[in-house]
Amino acid sequence: MSTVYAAPEDAVPEQLQSGRQFYREQRWAEAIEILAQALAETEDNRPRLRGEVLFLRGMAQVQAGAEAEGIEGLEAAATAGWLEARFQLALLYARQGRRRGALRQQAIDHLELLIEADDSDPSLVAGGDRVAFALGGLYAEGDGTHDTECAIAAFRRGLALNPLSAAGHNHLGQLLMRTDQPLSALGEFKVALQLAPDFRAAHSDLARLFFEHVKPADLAAEYAHIVEEFEARAPQVLARLSQELVELGREQVYRGLYTKGHQLKNLIGVVGSRLRQIARKLAQPTQPSAADMVEAGEALQQLEAEHERLYEEWVGYLSAMTPDQIYTSLVDAARIVQRVADALVIDGGRVIPVRVQQGVPRIEADERLVREAVTNLCVNALDAVSSAEAPGQVALGVGYDDPAGVVYIEVEDDGVGIPEELLEHIFDPGYTTKDHGNGYGLAIARRIAQAHHGELRVKSRVGHGTVFRFDLPVNFDADTPDNLAGSAL
Repeated sequence: MSTVYAAPEDAVPEQLQSGRQFYREQRWAEAIEILAQALAETEDNRPRLRGEVLFLRGMAQVQAGAEAEGIEGLEAAATAGWLEARFQLALLYARQGRRRGALRQQAIDHLELLIEADDSDPSLVAGGDRVAFALGGLYAEGDGTHDTECAIAAFRRGLALNPLSAAGHNHLGQLLMRTDQPLSALGEFKVALQLAPDFRAAHSDLARLFFEHVKPADLAAEYAHIVEEFEARAPQVLARLSQELVELGREQVYRGLYTKGHQLKNLIGVVGSRLRQIARKLAQPTQPSAADMVEAGEALQQLEAEHERLYEEWVGYLSAMTPDQIYTSLVDAARIVQRVADALVIDGGRVIPVRVQQGVPRIEADERLVREAVTNLCVNALDAVSSAEAPGQVALGVGYDDPAGVVYIEVEDDGVGIPEELLEHIFDPGYTTKDHGNGYGLAIARRIAQAHHGELRVKSRVGHGTVFRFDLPVNFDADTPDNLAGSAL
């Protein structure tokens, strides 16, 4: 409810005083009636007083449900110089503008005029910060670069007037994320949480920033910063962030399931439609012609191909989500790698070279699954070097990282490399930049590594190549000292 500018009482008609009182008490019908009388007695040469009467009556009409008449009165009040009328009109037009775009622009126009107005004008009850935040919110609804820049400028203006607005900082952070400024957005989200520790939107936005822009290896450092910055409130913030991250992970899984389920639904629909067409043709009273039989056979072959393609997609997707049951035994990583190399013959009959460090211990692992993971990595590497203008090289390596307690398998190529912005997504199930392939090979390899309590990492430089490193922990309790050197190839 807006407060109203009060002119000196000896200059105010009695009807306006009563109208103010009815307005404050939310007695809309009585306010509308008495303010109509006040308007009839208010002279045109008193525009400020007339503006207040028009404003109060317009607002009362809006509250009473007569929105069209109320807006007409508010427009008249704005013309008479009552600034709060412009602000309320902007809010009304913004709400309606979600259905009619032209009204959104009218709301922006009113707020832009208020931005340039005199801050000391008593007819504007809304502070300059509220005006700026409302303007920023309207610009943020646009999808163009100019709209986003205007929104950022408006929120910065509002925060200069009211730096304690948690919502203002959070909205600014969202816009900075949209313009690919995650570091600046991180600061705004943290300020919002400092100002309002229970602000759910800020927790959610900060978690999404971590989810999309912070590598898992760097997450511990970010959590340490939060512990330092939030001190006693850090456990609460970290707990909420962890919950939001879990929800984001679930959301990603649900999106993948929906996408695959949608494909399956479409295929079922196509299969049903085509089978009904074939059945109608074959069920005709007359004997089907040879052409009809050929057409039916071709249609069935197409359905079979579609069915096989989607079946393979689902197998890959499910494998990427949950690997097969693991049956471990003591195995020699070098022997696994050599078998993979022997199975993948390069053009011209060459085999992939294998480098093995001396003294590599055996590992407790599922040999079949490790071989599948290494094979997927090699196939990707071979694709990378074959797509280059000049054929490149692929090499395999096996070594032992003593400080980390892991045996590692490296797959290295000198192909075109992977752009940094794509490295964040290459392990996502179904993600691929190739014309062929389903995008599950790397996801499956990572799941296999995780199932062995290991890790799959990647380093790449555009124009120089890529190295995938598959780390598998050594279980010294399962091996004997005599066997730590590994077996011969």
